[in-house]
Amino acid sequence: MRRFLSAKTRLAISAAVAVGVVAGCSAWFINRYFWIEAHTVKERLWPPPTFEQIEVKQLRNIAGWFSLDCGYVRRFAEADPTIACAQQALRMKRRFYLAFTFVAFDSQWAYGLAAGRSGVVYEVVTEHGSFFSVPKAAVNRCETPPIEKTVGRSRYLTCWTAAADKAMGW
Repeated sequence: MRRFLSAKTRLAISAAVAVGVVAGCSAWFINRYFWIEAHTVKERLWPPPTFEQIEVKQLRNIAGWFSLDCGYVRRFAEADPTIACAQQALRMKRRFYLAFTFVAFDSQWAYGLAAGRSGVVYEVVTEHGSFFSVPKAAVNRCETPPIEKTVGRSRYLTCWTAAADKAMGW
């Protein structure tokens, strides 16, 4: 009797079947005893990016390589060094990026500014609403130079002007 498959091919098929059986049994075992479903293992091992990571990635894309990272100011944190860094970079016409976080009643926001190679400043706003929503980043070109504003105990730089506040009825 003549064999149609070589020894290496039979070994490879046997190994593939064994891996399939072990993977199937492992998924069943994990689901049965640890209450983790197989499709959620990927999300636990490689979770989706947070809204802060999305914000910083967008800011870095605008500012480009070798840009100045002026910092990421969390809610109620000290913003003086970050604001000073950005204002100095604006005066020197250097590429930079910075971000601030805000917390509202039912959502979290990250607001950042980035200056690219051409010197144009962009604002990036990323909102993370509820637990199930996907964070989205919105990029807008600043029509006016950034100014410092204060809301409660938080200070930040923004392209939002008093005229825009008045237009919105604030």
